[in-house]
Amino acid sequence: MKRKRADRPGWRRVKRLGYQEKWVDALSFTGYAVRLTLDEVSDPAYMPVGEKLLCVGDRGYVYLQYFPRDQAYAVTKMLDELGNTVQWYIDICKGHGKDENGHIWYDDLYLDIVVLPHGEIYLLDEDELDEALQKGLITSEEHRFACETADILLKEIMAGKRDAFDFPNFFA
Repeated sequence: MKRKRADRPGWRRVKRLGYQEKWVDALSFTGYAVRLTLDEVSDPAYMPVGEKLLCVGDRGYVYLQYFPRDQAYAVTKMLDELGNTVQWYIDICKGHGKDENGHIWYDDLYLDIVVLPHGEIYLLDEDELDEALQKGLITSEEHRFACETADILLKEIMAGKRDAFDFPNFFA
């Protein structure tokens, strides 16, 4: 399992990053919301998704991250420099919270879901999840938990329940 932080310390290609966070208690969402702005990057970041190569990070991009209370996932809505949604990236995680230094963290269970604006859905990194189990980085229970959580989310997404992950911009 990989512990990650919302403020993304050590992000190589991002030279200057804006960071805001807040606790939100609304009808549509309860949990931590984070807004990252990629103010200066050394070079754009690309990610293969299906047959496409998406630019997922460049100067002017905004990441809206959501850590819903009592849920085993974190959502990053990536917006380009014009405010268009590039993708929703859903990290399946064992948990998330705030550490003693006030940093929002999440324990990434390797498995990810990507949803593109036109409805394409991709389950990613099943190989990483299996490899983590083989190497003893996660338990068989954590492996099963990640698969079950992804399955539940995929069913909700395919049933058209976008409200399962497409939260409002609480920083607008």
